[in-house]
Amino acid sequence: MRPWTLRARIIVGVTLVVAFVMSVIGIMNVVTLNSAITSVVNTQLAASMSVLENSVDKYRDDIPGTHPHPPKNGETSAPKVKPLINFVGHAPGTIIALAHNGEIIDSASFSETSAVECDQTIKNELAALAQSDGFAAQHSLLETIKLDDVAGDFRVMIHEWEGDPSYALISAVSLDTAREATLNQTVLTLVLSSLGIGLIVLLVALVMRVAMRPLSRVVNAAENVAQMPLASGEVGLRQAVKLNDIDPRTEVGKVSEALDKLLAHVDEAFAVRSAADQRMRRFVTDASHELRTPLAAIQGYAELTRQDSASLPDTTERSLARIESEATRMSSLVNDLLLLARLDEGQDLQFDTVDLSELVINAVSDAQASDADRHWSATVPPSEVSVLGDWERLHQIVVNLLSNASQHTPQGTHVNVSVRYELATASATGREAVLVVRDDGPGIPATLRQDLFSRFARGDSARTRASGSTGLGLAIVKSIVEAHGGHIAVESDDGAAFIVRIPAAKAWD
Repeated sequence: MRPWTLRARIIVGVTLVVAFVMSVIGIMNVVTLNSAITSVVNTQLAASMSVLENSVDKYRDDIPGTHPHPPKNGETSAPKVKPLINFVGHAPGTIIALAHNGEIIDSASFSETSAVECDQTIKNELAALAQSDGFAAQHSLLETIKLDDVAGDFRVMIHEWEGDPSYALISAVSLDTAREATLNQTVLTLVLSSLGIGLIVLLVALVMRVAMRPLSRVVNAAENVAQMPLASGEVGLRQAVKLNDIDPRTEVGKVSEALDKLLAHVDEAFAVRSAADQRMRRFVTDASHELRTPLAAIQGYAELTRQDSASLPDTTERSLARIESEATRMSSLVNDLLLLARLDEGQDLQFDTVDLSELVINAVSDAQASDADRHWSATVPPSEVSVLGDWERLHQIVVNLLSNASQHTPQGTHVNVSVRYELATASATGREAVLVVRDDGPGIPATLRQDLFSRFARGDSARTRASGSTGLGLAIVKSIVEAHGGHIAVESDDGAAFIVRIPAAKAWD
């Protein structure tokens, strides 16, 4: 699982905290509203019951314990029995009923415009409440019930009639309005909470973006430094971190300051290293130039003296031969050091279009002539394989690799040199030239491969002075390849293979 960024963790954390707080507030709001509405309904229900009791007391002579008003002038003295549908003082959505011995004897349901008698289903539900054990035990009851699918939920209150316990007064108030208000408040709370959370997430994201912008610049600075070729060339790290991002009063500013100090320290170290390298290159270049003249003199005097070898003792003859041989070897070493110094400084290269196929064929032909103990072959395509480079130095690459194979493989070894084009997205032309020198010899030990292209690298006894190697051949190859914008690699599974890749001179036709 991919780890979350600091920005994402902060945004998610703030969002969860805000969502939790708003959820708690919303739930408390809805619960409080529901409690308040229930209290209002109970108050409305109590008021309806009070009106019902007064109305029954006044207008229902048929119920024992009532106190009807005496008849006025002109009225008969017959008992007054006023139906409940004619009672007044009850809000729309209210149901009232009279029960006798658990049976509903009269009822009324009030609406906005009129009052009607309740249907039988509602009467049965109310009768069931009047006959319930709870009412019988407490002589009163307050419950929430569902009367039917059409009427919905009601808050119901039942009281015994004080004049005759066999009678009960029932009042019920619809909860539809209360439930609708609660639902509307819940939906409103959810909508506002969602909008609030979304707005807070947006604001936090914007704030984090602004706050983390200096840190992003610090990261970019570090990435830019990581992509710099620090191993060679001049390195400048002073301006990697912007000055306005350095602020020791903030956490991000402290990180910027620490990185700036680190880069400044590294830059100073690189400057010291670069100066030391420059001094070393100048020393090697100057020493090589100065050594060439005395070495040439030593070699010349040795050759001149040997011209009169007939008059020289055998010991002197052998000594002069050794002096001449070592002077020649020393001259070769000096020339190699001078070439490496020039390559390090980007000098000594004359670029032109070079056909590697022709170059390989000529080099292999020379190797066949100079070393008949090994089998040399070349594999080249019918068309030319062109690169932009220095012909003499590219020729030296092939010669050094063939010389390396000749010196470090036994007699009878097959050595093949091939050249071809391959796709290369990193190249400006979209392809690269690949030069491979492969042999079926004993291979290269794994312990030597890491330092194989280092200067003065030597291996086992086969790589000693007896083989004529200076230890600079492969280092020169690597420097020339890199000076041409390429790279070299070595493989040693069955035998050894040196693979050189150089950008092609032309794109695909």
